Amino acid sequence: MVAHQGGCGRCASLAAHHGTGGLRTRVLAHRGLGDRRTRVVYSPAMASGQIERVPEIRELVKVSTWLAQKGWSEAGSGNISIRFDQLPSGLENLGSGQPERLPLAAPKLGGRYLLVTAAGARAREMVSELERGVGLFNIMQGGLDMVCVWGNPSATSELAAHVAIQEKLIEIRPGDRVVLHTHPPNLIALTHLPRLQDSRAISEALLRMQSEAHVLFPDGLRYVQYSTPGSVELGARSAEEVEHVRVLLWHMHGAVATGESLSRALDSLEYIDKMAEIYWILRSAGVHPRGMREEDIQSSLKHFNLWEQHLDSMSALERILHR
Repeated sequence: MVAHQGGCGRCASLAAHHGTGGLRTRVLAHRGLGDRRTRVVYSPAMASGQIERVPEIRELVKVSTWLAQKGWSEAGSGNISIRFDQLPSGLENLGSGQPERLPLAAPKLGGRYLLVTAAGARAREMVSELERGVGLFNIMQGGLDMVCVWGNPSATSELAAHVAIQEKLIEIRPGDRVVLHTHPPNLIALTHLPRLQDSRAISEALLRMQSEAHVLFPDGLRYVQYSTPGSVELGARSAEEVEHVRVLLWHMHGAVATGESLSRALDSLEYIDKMAEIYWILRSAGVHPRGMREEDIQSSLKHFNLWEQHLDSMSALERILHR
């Protein structure tokens, strides 16, 4: 999708449907923007309102609005993917676009579907412009190509990261079907501090800020060093780290969370952002944030039978940092 500038009002359908093969598309234009248009894949499911009744899509609209209100998804930034191992009931009668090559091979995704936010889609407009804001893609058998079967066929610029992470999740945590990437400023600011630019350091700094944090995240967080936004390299690095945790921090870029649902993924980021907020409140008051004592952290983790898991995760992290 071509990102547009300024407030342009609501979408206006040009009432022109185009058919080539099995594809039906509708062109959407924005008043005052001349020839800036978006072509979407149209389907009977769209016309009947079945798309909007899918629980995951309703949740996407709700969470997108919340991300915009929090200031975590400025302009067209941030992106979401939701994996469907099979189509939700009522969505069998979909359109079909032209096959496009995935940014990387994803054989485990073959035969499944990804709902992905579109390039440049504004979270604050998702509620009114759903068919511009997302696309539903069938990942072809073999995991090399994808076909848009509904919505906007121009997937997010971070598609490589979503494909790589979703491919890894099928292997390690198949219950996690959601990948959420957004831009919480408290967390991005932390990644500017040189002493916190590794997984162990930033986990310790954040999780010591509140007594429940280690219990909620006994495996800590992972810090992904800089890679070009939208690159396959960033996707590959993220997929490697998400094997160990559900929350990643991208160097001077943003945060990523996986979850069984979009709300669960957002929950994780809200918890971590709260820790960062406490950290910055202390810093702004002239206090060096030391956080919880080691013996108190150990006591909490042992109470919830998470101490051994925590030790194993930290030992594995140390091996990675020193190899």
